[in-house]
Amino acid sequence: MCKLKVDGELLDRLKSLKLGFYGHTTRKYESLEKEIVQGCVPGYRNRGRQRRRWTDDIAEWTGMKINEVATAAEDRDHWRGILRDANPFYGGRH
Repeated sequence: MCKLKVDGELLDRLKSLKLGFYGHTTRKYESLEKEIVQGCVPGYRNRGRQRRRWTDDIAEWTGMKINEVATAAEDRDHWRGILRDANPFYGGRH
């Protein structure tokens, strides 16, 4: 039972960090991090079952489409509200 609690806390912490980093990089004007996170890197994807993308987690946790998430992340206050809804334990920095 203790292990489940630790795993849940770890997942919640990971969500907070990942969503926070996404918002931070999305608000940057032009940066390599923003292009990488949003998947704007040129090239082809391999055949077969596609790997889970970083943005798939963001869309799943927020319950929004990825283009809606990117727009919402531009407004810091709105993004903090989304973080709180996606992760009840979010409280800024821990």
